[in-house]
Amino acid sequence: MKLTPLGKTLLFLIGLALVVTALYRFVPPERQFWRRWIAKDGSQAQAPGQPAARGEPRAPASRGGGDAWVSIPAGRFAAGDEGSEIDVAAFRIQSRETTNREYAAFLAQCAVGSDCGPRDLPAYWDDTGYLDTHLDHPVVFVAWGDAAAYCRWAGGRLPSIVEWEKAARGTDGRAYPWGETLDGQQANILGPDRREEKTRAPKQIASWAVNDPRYGRDQSPYGVLGLAGNVSEWTASASREEPDLMLAAGGSWDSWDYGDARTTQRLPKPPTDRSSSLGFRCARDSR
Repeated sequence: MKLTPLGKTLLFLIGLALVVTALYRFVPPERQFWRRWIAKDGSQAQAPGQPAARGEPRAPASRGGGDAWVSIPAGRFAAGDEGSEIDVAAFRIQSRETTNREYAAFLAQCAVGSDCGPRDLPAYWDDTGYLDTHLDHPVVFVAWGDAAAYCRWAGGRLPSIVEWEKAARGTDGRAYPWGETLDGQQANILGPDRREEKTRAPKQIASWAVNDPRYGRDQSPYGVLGLAGNVSEWTASASREEPDLMLAAGGSWDSWDYGDARTTQRLPKPPTDRSSSLGFRCARDSR
């Protein structure tokens, strides 16, 4: 049977639709490079490796401090304990940790179990009295996959461990975000002399709110806050020695060792781990 031009066009369109559907369903997300081409503006463009699902709700245009993105320039920096020179592309990172208030906005659009939402709620989420008084504290008890889901919704991704370290360290190989010397008052980190405080702290009460004046003491050369202490943070990087584990960076309010505040602090954790001292912040490609 000879097809008319209209029939050929219809067959072509049907075939094209099938190909596009297959690409979106079966090509790994990190290889879906065309998403950046079709993004209309920077707020909609997704970073490689963490694209948002089609039709997924977007973050509001403004969520207070959560939109304070710090630009980290491209270039080499001294990384790791050995100070090896590593070249990092320009990127942006949130100036402080994601809060309960921002996570609540995420849940309002992406419910637990939905395509864009987390798999579970933080353990304290049903305690409304506690939550209402801690809206500006870092959200904790969030597994790696749920943190990644939030960042996709927010138009970004989790930072790689190298990006996190550069944001904390700058280019001069400093030991702590503020310099070479550790001051116990510089960051919210427990230390060896205050171990008993951990057992007395309900839920995440020992963290500092991101609008607490003390929070600004823990500041990197780029003006990124809360990297040495408060809560440790998920990154997008897996452990080289244990590929099934994801790396968390930085110290926290329950770190007994002051060394956890160092810019090179890395802790392998199961991606399902949920802890009162583990939170996250988001990054995105520089545009």
